[in-house]
Amino acid sequence: MRRLLILCVSCLILPLYAQTKAPSKMELLAMEYAQVVGQIELINVAIAQVNARCETSFTINPEFLPEVDYLLRKNMDYGFNEFVAWMESAAHTRIQARQMVDELIAEHGGCDATALNHWFRFLSAANERENLAFLRQNHMLIGLPKIPRSEQKIQRAFAQKVEHYQYLPYQEIRDLAQALDQGSYRYSLLSLSQSITKDSFKAQTLWQFAIDEFAKPEAYYALGKSLQSHAKDKALTAFTQSAEQGYSVAEIWLGTYYACNRDIPQASIWLEKAQKNGADSDYIDDIYAEINELGTPTNCVDGWVY
Repeated sequence: MRRLLILCVSCLILPLYAQTKAPSKMELLAMEYAQVVGQIELINVAIAQVNARCETSFTINPEFLPEVDYLLRKNMDYGFNEFVAWMESAAHTRIQARQMVDELIAEHGGCDATALNHWFRFLSAANERENLAFLRQNHMLIGLPKIPRSEQKIQRAFAQKVEHYQYLPYQEIRDLAQALDQGSYRYSLLSLSQSITKDSFKAQTLWQFAIDEFAKPEAYYALGKSLQSHAKDKALTAFTQSAEQGYSVAEIWLGTYYACNRDIPQASIWLEKAQKNGADSDYIDDIYAEINELGTPTNCVDGWVY
C-alpha cells in the first residue's frame, strides 16, 4: 500500500518539474512541498472515493487540514487549496486515487470493513507522521507566482477564521487573538492587513480557548495583556498563572509588578526565577538598578506595569 502511495504521488509531481538542468535549492524545496501536498490531496480524494463506493463515513481529523493550511500560508504564502490548484493535478489525482481504491477493493474481494479500517488508519498515520511533520519544520519557500489578495479578501478570511476558530491550530488562534488586540493581521507570508477592527473581548475569548485547549503559559500572559486596560484584577491573575508555569516574560512582569508596589522580597523571587528560566540577565540587572536608584522600576504607573 505504501509503495503504491509513493508511486501515485510521483506520477503527480514529476511532470511539474521536468527540466534539463539541475534544480536549485528552492526548486528542490518546491518539489518536496509538492510531494507532501500532493500526497495529502491524494489521500483526501481516495478517502472520498472509498466513502462513495463502499458507503463508509471515514473523515480526516478536523484539526489536520487547518494546520496544514496555516503552515503552508506562513511558509510559502499559498493555502492548501491554492497550492493544489497551482499544481494543476486534479485529473491525475482522481485517476491515481481510483487506481489505489481499485487495488484495495480487488485485493480484499470487495468493501471489507476490517481492511478499509486498516487502510484508513494507515493513511491517517502517514499524514500525521510524515506530511505534517515535514510542514512543521517551517521551511520557507519563495519564488512561486504571487497570489494577489485584496484587503477585503484578507479581512473576509480573518472574519471567517475568528467565527470558526475551534479546530484551528494554536499558532493561528494566537495570530487571530493578537490581531483583535492590536489591529494588524498577517494572513500569510506576504499578505498583511493593518485595518482589523480591534475587539479585546473577542480576543479574550480566543486566548481563553487557547488556554483551555492547549495550556500554553504564553496564552495566559497574552490574556493578561488583553485584560489589563479594563480588568486589572483578572489580568494580575492571568499574569500570575503564566509566571507560575515558568514563562520567563511573565515572571519578569510579576517581579516588576511587586517592585512597583515596593514588595522587594517578592520581586526578587520572581526576577530570579526569570533569570533561571533564560531571561536576559542584563535586562534584569537594569530593573534592579532602577529599584536601587529610584525605589521602583521606571515602567510603573500607579502600582501597575506598563
